[in-house]
Amino acid sequence: MIKHQVKIFLILLTFFLNTFSATAMENNIIVKINNNIVSTYELKNKLRTSLVLSGQEINQKNINTNKRKALNYLINLKIKKNELDKYGVKIDDLDVNKQLLFISSNNISDLQNKFKKFDLSYDLFLNELKIETGWKQLMFKIYNKKVKINKNEINKQVTNYVNNNSKVVEYKISEIEIFIDQNSDIKEETNFIVNQIERFGFSKTALTYSNSSTASIKGDMGWINKDSLNTQIYNVINGMKVGDISSPIINLNNILFLKLDDKRVSEVRDLNLEELSKQISVQKENELFALYSTSHLSKVKNNSLIEYK
Repeated sequence: MIKHQVKIFLILLTFFLNTFSATAMENNIIVKINNNIVSTYELKNKLRTSLVLSGQEINQKNINTNKRKALNYLINLKIKKNELDKYGVKIDDLDVNKQLLFISSNNISDLQNKFKKFDLSYDLFLNELKIETGWKQLMFKIYNKKVKINKNEINKQVTNYVNNNSKVVEYKISEIEIFIDQNSDIKEETNFIVNQIERFGFSKTALTYSNSSTASIKGDMGWINKDSLNTQIYNVINGMKVGDISSPIINLNNILFLKLDDKRVSEVRDLNLEELSKQISVQKENELFALYSTSHLSKVKNNSLIEYK
């Protein structure tokens, strides 16, 4: 029933957006999610903001290409907002500001001027960052006790690594993560992201479409020791050259694209063992939090009342 309603809605939405230009949408309610709504104004602003930040031209073709993902993002955002209100989360403004500095290359004023130039709502964009930041805080609050890393096992892993290796291999990786569910068309989702990467590059595609917590920093995961990667990702990265982008890695709840930005090799004797232990622990914790986050959002979404107007 829900799947049928979604198909009908997408047909109506396509007709709506093809009938009215990107600059002439009325401000009507498109979707109601529990006590929150997605309006045509929000959808228009999200579409235009995504295009501007990813360096795409604002035209009807690009709007039509991006509208479904933009709408799905806004629905998920409202669901997250409901959860933040439910748990009374107080958002960390310092973390939000750090993300703004990264996105703007340390020039927030220039970013704000860009929003003015294209007649975009900076406040709506800022609200998105706040909700995403609050969501990460909430996931930590709910699942922190469940994310348990065995420190002794990590220390053993580090010790074995030092005893059996003379070199330290580290990768600088970027990611794009796309959530999927039982109604997702995996081939369509995959082809869309591949097309966007080819047209606009990996970092802009990550900033615009990735569902990962690294989206706001263009998918940048930083430097990661090879032994802190899970086996699946290591096997993919190990076969790549610097600058390569992986084929889509399809898991139960997501599609993952990886880019190898750089690689470095150093001597084991120069290795900070405490730092390596910490890095491996953080990587494993992030993987677990990501799984809990995806699962939590999917569960709440399935139990939400989503009404298409």
